[in-house]
Amino acid sequence: MRALGLVICSVCCLCFLSGVSSADDLMPRLRAGLVKLRVNSQGYEQGQPWNRAAPTTSTSRGFVVGPGLILTSANNVRNHILIEVSEANSVRRYPAELKHVDYRAGLALVEITDPELRARMKPLELGDPVKLDDEFDIYQLGSDNMVERANARVVRANASSTRLTLRLQASGLAGGTGEIAVRDGKVVGLVTGTQASKQQATLLSIESIRHYVKDHDDGKYAGLPGGTIWWQPLLRDDLRTYYGLNKDQHGVAITRLGKDQTGHGVLMEGDVLTKIDGYDIDDEGRFTHEVHGRLSARYLLFGVKYAGETAKATVLRKGNPVEVEFKLKAIVPEKRLVPPTPVDTRPEFMIVGGLVIFELNISLAKSMPRSPGGVVIRRYREHATWDPPVDRERVVYVDRVERHPSNKGYETLTHAIIRTVNGKPISRIADVAEALKTPQDKYHVFTFELDEVDFVMHAAETEKINKALAERYNIPRLRYLKGDE
Repeated sequence: MRALGLVICSVCCLCFLSGVSSADDLMPRLRAGLVKLRVNSQGYEQGQPWNRAAPTTSTSRGFVVGPGLILTSANNVRNHILIEVSEANSVRRYPAELKHVDYRAGLALVEITDPELRARMKPLELGDPVKLDDEFDIYQLGSDNMVERANARVVRANASSTRLTLRLQASGLAGGTGEIAVRDGKVVGLVTGTQASKQQATLLSIESIRHYVKDHDDGKYAGLPGGTIWWQPLLRDDLRTYYGLNKDQHGVAITRLGKDQTGHGVLMEGDVLTKIDGYDIDDEGRFTHEVHGRLSARYLLFGVKYAGETAKATVLRKGNPVEVEFKLKAIVPEKRLVPPTPVDTRPEFMIVGGLVIFELNISLAKSMPRSPGGVVIRRYREHATWDPPVDRERVVYVDRVERHPSNKGYETLTHAIIRTVNGKPISRIADVAEALKTPQDKYHVFTFELDEVDFVMHAAETEKINKALAERYNIPRLRYLKGDE
């Protein structure tokens, strides 16, 4: 990615050299900094990824943060196929391209490609954090692309592992996403969700926005760190005594650590985490933020710094305080047993003799029925974040069987995890394709975990059967693996 150092410079320095601008020039600056996005999207049908889902068109908002660069919510550009932007007081739409997206951060950068529009649009300045009971205005481009305003007040702060958000009570809120919160002429947040009927909204904090924008400064996007650190609140006296705390000590007990993830090898199971980067951790696993009050301590680990940086912590280890440091590691989806759901790309799949074969991802795991096979697969998802129960890269499974005379008797084979194909262990879906190149005594033989039956098919008939299945069920393609056209 091209270096985006000018983004920070533009946001922080170039737009408002005179300090806080007066209300008189706010509206012209908003007209030059607010945009409306029209996004045509089309993903793939879950369970039938050989088919495209029905196309959708959505309208959202964003604001300019650098030369030709628009900041908006990541969900606004999910599975996009066409992005167009329009400016205030105009219905004309201009082409734009997705420059970068981070779904964990919840933000995206869209680049205006029309040179004349790029020249007209000017970055808006980022302001200071807002806190409980602070009041400010929400601005957006309305249905007619005129600037609209609503009033809002912060009623609660909340931190997930990766984002700091604020709950707003508003009046005059139209609804939507991508609206900006403005105080003293500066942007102090981005609306990521609204309940117009209740006049409530969720605001992504300026801290999270700055964190994302700054990450592009050197052109090497580090991203948010990740990992799995399970801990137990210590709210009972017996638990506190068990872990060796006295009445003046507070923290949470670490119960499990993700292998080769953040903290692994430095933190230990049974440690009591009492402090992170100078912040005291209470018995519920929260810390006191200077502006926003009590927040989840996971935010200190995964939402404040960048992957590759170092965290400092204090733990009680067998009753003794120990100072430790550890690297905040990036999440590598390719190394996860159950990876995130593919976005902006077709999921991998194969259909062989009627067996519909997938690699398990988060969405598929969540949607599993509570059948025997479904329960086993759901447990893979639950356990994959910390200690994979088997030595494999991914969970490859048969979702169902598309019926054909050649697979009679296998109709009930559903949600079956593939163990071997033609005697070869299956660790990824690509292994299935490779194993099919060498039949076992003229047959293709699939074996499964927790299933007594094996699937057997005459190898010489496989191609003929697959073609018949494609015609019967109107399947345009029978497989998609990485590297396929």
